[in-house]
Amino acid sequence: MSRKIDSLKKRARQGDAGAEYELGSAYLRGRGVRKDIRRGMELIKKAARAGVALAQLDLSWCYSEGCGVRKNPKQAFRWALAAAEQGEPTAQYNAWVAYSQGFGTKPDPGAAMKWLQKAAKGGSTSAMTDLGQHYLEHGRPNQRRKGVELIIAAAEQGDAEAQWIEGLLHEQGIGIPADAKKACACYLAAARQGNASAQASLGSCYFHGEGVARDYRTALKWYRKAAAQGEPMAQTCIGLAYMQGDGVRRSVETGLEWLRKAAAQDHADALFALGEIYWSGEGVKPDRAAAKRYLRKAAALGDPEAVEILAFL
Repeated sequence: MSRKIDSLKKRARQGDAGAEYELGSAYLRGRGVRKDIRRGMELIKKAARAGVALAQLDLSWCYSEGCGVRKNPKQAFRWALAAAEQGEPTAQYNAWVAYSQGFGTKPDPGAAMKWLQKAAKGGSTSAMTDLGQHYLEHGRPNQRRKGVELIIAAAEQGDAEAQWIEGLLHEQGIGIPADAKKACACYLAAARQGNASAQASLGSCYFHGEGVARDYRTALKWYRKAAAQGEPMAQTCIGLAYMQGDGVRRSVETGLEWLRKAAAQDHADALFALGEIYWSGEGVKPDRAAAKRYLRKAAALGDPEAVEILAFL
């Protein structure tokens, strides 16, 4: 490593912009040299101004995160766009995010979609996943087919979000034949990478015995991993498991604790469950006023059962 660093230093002194970027990146991250953010930023700025796309991408990240410089969304967008215009897929994806969310620039749906398509074509799996989702939700029939293809392609390249979405497609039979076993396999691949949504979905596979043998213990293992990341569906499922004593010793107190965590995130299933519990007095003192509050919140979020019960009440 020292020989490589010495070579980079020599080339950087000679004005080699590529070497300036590599050396700056090394200083910025402490790879092969003592970490020196100030020196790293000096070199990365020089390389970015010289037109090195990866240096522009790094500089954009620094302005976005406030690493070595004061946070500046406009500068973050400026440098991401510069790298995107040179064909850098990650920068193109960042440009899509910026134009979509108005980060450092005015929102522009047309420009956002242009950069998302470019990033997906350039091989960004995040872009392939987002574009696939967009086509599935908003596209014409031929675009929806393309959306499925993009999701599967990104999943095959190891994108955890795409793997989770592919699992949903298999589970629900959207664009591909329904296959519970394949759905679970997709969830497992994403769950192992730490994707909280996939961990919750995998927990449900084991809890209900869909695509795998029913196993409450394994279900709760995956639910807990997801819940630790704040995933509300998993928190709801843990709460219900404790309320019913499925795979754990029944504990109304613990069940309510988990359901309230999910309800605090406006999770409709948790709100509905709490409404039912307080209306019926299942393990708690009946509280019709609290029950109606929870049910109204669930109904406002589109829960059909909550709407139906409130109409009856």
